[in-house]
Amino acid sequence: MADLTRLTDGSIADRQAALPGPLRGLHRAVLRRFLNTGAPPTERWVRQAAADRGLDASALDQLDAADAVHVVNGVVAVAYPFSGTPTPYRVELDGLPAVYAMCAIDALGLPAMAGCAVGRITSADPADGTPIEVIVRDGAWSWTPAGTVVVAARADGCGTDCGSFEVMCPHTVFHASRRSARAWLAGRGGLDAEILDHEAAIECGRLNFGALLTGPG
Repeated sequence: MADLTRLTDGSIADRQAALPGPLRGLHRAVLRRFLNTGAPPTERWVRQAAADRGLDASALDQLDAADAVHVVNGVVAVAYPFSGTPTPYRVELDGLPAVYAMCAIDALGLPAMAGCAVGRITSADPADGTPIEVIVRDGAWSWTPAGTVVVAARADGCGTDCGSFEVMCPHTVFHASRRSARAWLAGRGGLDAEILDHEAAIECGRLNFGALLTGPG
């Protein structure tokens, strides 16, 4: 398996772990709201949830500064692994409403985060639109097409003020084949990229997101 260290260092799991306990609980509450409703929480809902936990008005700003939750026009637009707007990564977990993930790795991490044994991810190859489907059932994963890979890439030259949604998410995608992934990368400069096979991509998702809901919130 590929060395995943550079794809997991500084991840949302690390950023959440560094938050004070009450703020960590608020972050988990936002994630659970996404998971259980299939819709992004409003800024008003988050601020009320913060107040319920004894947090002041700066709580949402602190989550934003930690690159954990970002609000746009009064609605949570980003709360890794969730996207508040439609993306090419639709995830259906057994017994829960469908949601959108920020990128391919985020989508693969959702079953582990939710503790869900059955899930379905649909996407498409960004090069030619080939439909992609990934299914997990009781720990067994199936990929269609069978040669599907994940490109995990980070844009070079972005300062410390950039969030993962700017640096990594637009470039971390499914491809229907390794050949397609290589051709796609060849046409894009300024990316620090790695092509992951099934096992490495699933493990990367688990390491980044699997523990986010472990604990009260």
